[in-house]
Amino acid sequence: MAGRPRFMLVVLISFLVVVSVCGIPSEKRISWSRINKINKKGPYIGLITVYPPEENAFFSTRAFKSDSRYPFLDLSGRRFRVGRIYDRKVIYVRCGIGMVNAAAATQQMLDLFDITGIIHFGISGNVNNSMFIGDVSIPKQFAHTGLWDWMNPNGTVDSNDVAQLKIGGYNVPQNDGFNLLGKIGFSREQFFSVSTEGNAAAPMFWAEVSHEWLQLAASLEGMELEKCVNSSLCLPKKPKLVVGLKGSTSNSFLDNAAYRDFLFQTFEVTTADMESSAVVMTCLSNGFRVIVIRGMSDLAGSQSGENPIHTFGSLAALNTVKAVLRFIKKIPVDVSHSKSLK
Repeated sequence: MAGRPRFMLVVLISFLVVVSVCGIPSEKRISWSRINKINKKGPYIGLITVYPPEENAFFSTRAFKSDSRYPFLDLSGRRFRVGRIYDRKVIYVRCGIGMVNAAAATQQMLDLFDITGIIHFGISGNVNNSMFIGDVSIPKQFAHTGLWDWMNPNGTVDSNDVAQLKIGGYNVPQNDGFNLLGKIGFSREQFFSVSTEGNAAAPMFWAEVSHEWLQLAASLEGMELEKCVNSSLCLPKKPKLVVGLKGSTSNSFLDNAAYRDFLFQTFEVTTADMESSAVVMTCLSNGFRVIVIRGMSDLAGSQSGENPIHTFGSLAALNTVKAVLRFIKKIPVDVSHSKSLK
């Protein structure tokens, strides 16, 4: 029996050798090899959108030209596409719906590729009555409005919370009974950054996009946007692009008029989406430029009847893409190759 431990040790070593040659580490080496070759052609502007209708609008313009040698790289189930738009080198990815997907794809892009900044784009709900379906917003800042302290009816909202929503205040009729849902206190994020000491998180509610790119985007106001989905379906007025408003993000599709009004009255936001805040905070944490371009596909619940996202979503996505392409064209080539965050 004395030889059995030695035999088992030999078997274990042989197994580890086989795994190291043929298993997961080998696949990772292949990926890293291609990533290094892609990065030698960089740096790139990162483009992140969310779901297929936005991606379809993006590729339908034919502005994106794939790299002839390394057109894409599949990582963690996502396809990172390498190419050019005009003479700017870009890497594009569709992240998937929700804040976890958005943050994961953004961090992966920043970690693995030679990126100078991120342009995040997609459609959103409109919570501002001065804006309309088809309009495009390039906000100056975003808040994560899904980070809550949900209290019992007699609970006290934390004094550090930004705002509170008393659910009973929306009883109809107002004084008919007791509402057991209580109240919600809106909390700040914990913001970790490369510019601070390890594990030293700062409280943050508004995450601001890059000032330099926001100034550049201001020149897009007045650009021509599409009014019609097709020859028989058009908006009543020509859409517009507005720079410098506010946006909100949470892991909820908003289709409720009362909560829509609460968001606008409390935080003065114009757009409601499910990803932007995560992309912005991830870029800021890592010290990279970021800007967000969102086209308005619906009224977030204030409409009569069905939500119009299925009717005008494609138009909102197309107007968003038009703004993205115009913005990319305005980025100076030397700036697109600079990594400094301003």
